[in-house]
Amino acid sequence: MRPSAPPHPTAPAARWAVRPSAPPAEVARLVRAFSLPPLVASVLWARGLRSPEALQPPFERTRIPALATAAERLAEALARGKRILIHGDYDADGISGTAVLTLGLRALGGRVTPFIPNRLRDGYGVHPARVAEHAAGADLFITVDCGISNRAEVAALQAAGVEVIVTDHHHPGQVLPDCLTVHPSLSPYAKKGLPELTGAGVAYHLLWALHEHLGLEAPVEYSDLATIGTVADVAPLMGENRALVTAGLAQLARSRWPGLRAMMARTLSHGRAPSAREVAFVLAPRLNAAGRLGEADLGLELLTTASERRALELASYLDARNADRRKVQDAMLGEALKLVDPEAPALVLERPSWHPGVMGIVASKLLERFYKPVFIIAQGKGSVRSTPGISAVGGLEYARDLLERFGGHSQAAGFAIREGCVEAFRERVYDYARQHPTPRPELVADTLLAPDEIDTDLYRALCTLEPYGEGHPAPRFALCAPLEGVGCMGEGGKHLNLRVGGVRGVAWDRGADAPALRAAGVINAAVTLRENTWQGKTQLELLADDVRPAAPLELSTPSAVRRPLYRGPPPEGVDARWVREVPLSADLLQLTAPLAALVRRGEPLSFDLPEAELGRLAALPLPPTLSEVRRAFVCLRRGTPLPADTPKAQLCRRILEELELVGPSGHALRGQKRDPYSSESFVKGLLERYKLQGFLKAYRALSDVAFAETVWTLFGPSEAGPKRT
Repeated sequence: MRPSAPPHPTAPAARWAVRPSAPPAEVARLVRAFSLPPLVASVLWARGLRSPEALQPPFERTRIPALATAAERLAEALARGKRILIHGDYDADGISGTAVLTLGLRALGGRVTPFIPNRLRDGYGVHPARVAEHAAGADLFITVDCGISNRAEVAALQAAGVEVIVTDHHHPGQVLPDCLTVHPSLSPYAKKGLPELTGAGVAYHLLWALHEHLGLEAPVEYSDLATIGTVADVAPLMGENRALVTAGLAQLARSRWPGLRAMMARTLSHGRAPSAREVAFVLAPRLNAAGRLGEADLGLELLTTASERRALELASYLDARNADRRKVQDAMLGEALKLVDPEAPALVLERPSWHPGVMGIVASKLLERFYKPVFIIAQGKGSVRSTPGISAVGGLEYARDLLERFGGHSQAAGFAIREGCVEAFRERVYDYARQHPTPRPELVADTLLAPDEIDTDLYRALCTLEPYGEGHPAPRFALCAPLEGVGCMGEGGKHLNLRVGGVRGVAWDRGADAPALRAAGVINAAVTLRENTWQGKTQLELLADDVRPAAPLELSTPSAVRRPLYRGPPPEGVDARWVREVPLSADLLQLTAPLAALVRRGEPLSFDLPEAELGRLAALPLPPTLSEVRRAFVCLRRGTPLPADTPKAQLCRRILEELELVGPSGHALRGQKRDPYSSESFVKGLLERYKLQGFLKAYRALSDVAFAETVWTLFGPSEAGPKRT
């Protein structure tokens, strides 16, 4: 059960924006390259995924320079029978990365001992008090997902005669440990702005480098383990991470590891390969729960056990511990909400009784609610979650003299605070936060969506863009449409139930907004599409991230140039031509050519379309969609002739002929498989739909400036690319 809303103000209202429309020429190129409808192609373009390699990057070994040397040293250790100690971290990334190297090196005959620190006793990284113990049991010491900040501990291990290899992905300090260090920031990819591997990803590629050194095939059977850590650590699913997770999700369906199979059998009932979302919200939390409650070693045992029986026992136990974690977390969140000062530039909250293991989750929930940097302190340890633009690790650096140690990333970090320094730390953090602009959440939609564009073909096309996750979430659409119905659901009417364009939608925790939305009549909704199965029936459903009474939407990156296109009266002093009827062609493959010719003249235009004209445009017969071409083929296969007097039917026949699915007699040919996007007429028709629907959506939903820029992008000179500020 979610905690009730606090009595004081929460996060500021989000600024809504829509990504600029994709130029039709680019959309056409992507439609042909990906065999996807224009709306989905425009999402790819807006996200910068403009080649098949960007969406489906090749699964290749990373080019971190130190990997080859590390692989040589591992091969030598295996050959000489050296004792290898793998020191991981206690979160799902560290646990799964440790499992990768433990299992992978043992399979090659290695004498391997894994070690996961106790979160509550040892804390993060290599603890100084453990150095002697580690030195006594290892000839080669390898860190996973930690170690980059353990300069003193690494030096102590080396002084004791232990060889050390640090593999990590956390923010490196100005001086690295004096040992062989494998870190993604040292990769050529880091200079290209691509996402970096996580701890588990680095461990996987180290094993891969070792396999290459030994002349073995890539260790794909370990990619499922590395995928758990990559997704759990909220790594952007682009570049190398995307390639690894794509391979790992497929591997999960046939995993050879009893622990993973047991965990999936207990938590997932569908029997197919899990999605990245299921890894993030179902599988990974059970491993993280073990670490948060001081039992990360059991999470590691689950991933490495060869016993089916033990795997089932551990999966059941960690499931129960995850439920315990939720109870501790909810209680702590309730207490934290009572301590919040809504006027403070950041939240610095502390109670000695709080459980250190759930600080990060509570901090994340407070960040989501208040949208300002959150620092949680419990029993001398701390966790940070921050907004874009205010670095979490930067805030700790600003207060480093008050801390025993710290580390992390720009958005998440951890620390240990000196005794008696909480108040001084709070003031230091406030000072740091005040040096930055007040953060305001931004809700950015990938593109506009009309209700009549929502169908199963769109949903299936969106499914081909998976895996979704951090850096590549499920596409979010901005819907501007009349509200057909709205109501409350759930305990106390907490959630919102709505209907738009005949499609049901839900918005969590927004039940109180029902009266205002009902009164508005027309709404903006930021939605993703999903399938919902209830009582054996599956239907499309909208999941609304936010919903509000309709208001004009801006572009996320406005143009630096103001186009001479206006909606309604032009500015004073501008002599514009009024357009009250949109010129269109009767040729469906040249449908918008007259409108494009009008826009390209460059003269000021004022579009003032009455409702009757908007209704006419909405009712126009447009070039066929994929489902309409499919229905035409079914008609011909059944011997039903297509109408000869309708342009759409004629175009359907032409498309089927181009696909060689219709014989000389006009009957459909059976047993043939064709890519419909290989038909030039089909693609041209889809582009005409894209342009006209884009015009209508922009006219109804966007601000005046955004409307002008969108119309220019859709119909202006194709060589004149938009200049962005």
